[in-house]
Amino acid sequence: MGAKKRIMWVDYAKCFGIIAVVFGHAINGVAGKALDVTYNALYWWHMPLFFMMGGFFLKKITPDLAGWSYLLTKKVRPLLKAYFLNGVILIFLSHFFRQQSWDYTFLYFVRLFYGGSTLNNYLSVFWYLTTYALSIFLTTLLISYVKKVFWQFVLAIGGFFGGILLQDVHFLGNDSFPWDAQISLLAVFWMLLGYYFFKILPKIKWNYHLLLGALGTALLIGLICLYATGHLDFVLWLKSANIHAGWQAFLFPPIICLAIFVACELVERLGGFVPLRFIGQNTDVIMFYHRAAFDITTLLAVTDNWYFRLLIGLAAPIFLAWIMQWVKNTTLWHKLPISS
Repeated sequence: MGAKKRIMWVDYAKCFGIIAVVFGHAINGVAGKALDVTYNALYWWHMPLFFMMGGFFLKKITPDLAGWSYLLTKKVRPLLKAYFLNGVILIFLSHFFRQQSWDYTFLYFVRLFYGGSTLNNYLSVFWYLTTYALSIFLTTLLISYVKKVFWQFVLAIGGFFGGILLQDVHFLGNDSFPWDAQISLLAVFWMLLGYYFFKILPKIKWNYHLLLGALGTALLIGLICLYATGHLDFVLWLKSANIHAGWQAFLFPPIICLAIFVACELVERLGGFVPLRFIGQNTDVIMFYHRAAFDITTLLAVTDNWYFRLLIGLAAPIFLAWIMQWVKNTTLWHKLPISS
């Protein structure tokens, strides 16, 4: 059987999401009111967007060995493999590029196993991968073993606010849970929403899509205005479990994400844009390597600023993704045993 046809608007949503991630990291710590507002506004939706999309293609499993094997080997194992493989590569890259001691590097390997908010520098975004894997696992069990949709959402919402409460709880004396496990409780709710939204979306008339997009856009603009004028304290920093406040995190991100999805559908209807699709199809490479690419900008004083970080943080991993795709398409690669 051939490969499944990709859905273009989903690739566009991934593209906008990863650009927002890189943009947020590029301006982190840069002084300025406008950048502070932009930074927080990006964090209101870009990671929930990826968790919601994670629910799009989930499948129920059968309560037998075959079902569990599918979940663990096809859904969870590839994520953990990517986590450790790319983590090791980046730790060594950081060691040599940043001239770190071997003691520091050894301890970073230890931190790689604990994960979560203990990861910084090149691996600061890797908390997402383990949280995503846990969320895939839990959400799949939820839709497979809890038959009533009502009870699925009751459990997911209960878990969501349980995760909010756990943000101030220490784990065995540590400030964070291993793999940021408590954040997966929030992500399960967003993933479950994505699972059902993706099923319902094709049944909704396009005019109502536009209405949902307009409402989500109006909400985002309103929240930005309120935050900029000091009338809103909405913070959603998932990695550090810094969330103000629970009901805002529950209501606002899904509505904003709906607006992003509708905007991406509109781009598809207008004919699409190939570069955006390529970025959306290679978000994993950009996610893994954009923080390392930031260090390229420190080689010259003139490039050591946020807009060059944004440019290089996108361009370098995109070029790496293009090289990887070119290599995979060569005749030699297909002759190697690893490609089969």
